[in-house]
Amino acid sequence: MPIKTMFKPRCISDADFSKIDFQTMRLAFDIQNEMGRFWSEDIYRNELAYRCREAGFEKVDIEVPIEVWFKDFAKTYFIDLLVNDAIVYELKTVEAFTGEHKNQVLNYLFLAGLNHGKLINMRPPLVKSEFVSTRISTEKRFDFTIEDAAWKTLDEDCAWLKQLLGDLLLEWGAFLDIHLYYDAINHFRGGEENVVKTINALNGERTIGDQKTHLLNEGVAFKITAIIKDQHKHEEQLCKFIRFTSLKAIQWINFNRDHITFKTIFR
Repeated sequence: MPIKTMFKPRCISDADFSKIDFQTMRLAFDIQNEMGRFWSEDIYRNELAYRCREAGFEKVDIEVPIEVWFKDFAKTYFIDLLVNDAIVYELKTVEAFTGEHKNQVLNYLFLAGLNHGKLINMRPPLVKSEFVSTRISTEKRFDFTIEDAAWKTLDEDCAWLKQLLGDLLLEWGAFLDIHLYYDAINHFRGGEENVVKTINALNGERTIGDQKTHLLNEGVAFKITAIIKDQHKHEEQLCKFIRFTSLKAIQWINFNRDHITFKTIFR
């Protein structure tokens, strides 16, 4: 199986989620009131799991693995706290939540086929939290469209990239964390050192400096994004970027939920 969980996922009602979450958050506030704000995430996670069990929760697990496979590539994610095989909790000790934090929980929900999750931040003076839920089923994740009219297969490397991403979509579905696709590409190219390389920033004949970039070969870079709105603005930035390099093209793949676009940006 391309995705393997070590538990049997359970989809619960919004009412059941609210009931469990109310108890969980009360315990999280109690922990911060007693222990303060400056412990590490794993300490808060362990204490919250213990108190949830003591409160009589049906099932509470920490560091729950989800394995993702394709051929000889494998990646394992770990859910911070899983309650009743149904609710994903991710604990943080940060100044503020970011989009990456929300995407992390969504990725776990999509991989496990669950609907309810939540971020909990123990660092602010008052515990902060954010609901992260989805109605997108596993079946829906495989109901995607690919737009590739603006893609140009410039060489064998470009053909390889498009084929690999197409195969991964068929195996894993859409909506997942784009870093997973980067990791798979790195693996099948023999390691990150064969993909992430330094190129020069050029202004005419003048070298400004250098920057690490994902490359298929010396003339072609690639970029994977998950942009939902204003994709044209990102395309404008890619066009500006390539003008200050010696690259021939950038192969841009954008995962807009269930709409995946393959596009070639020329210098």
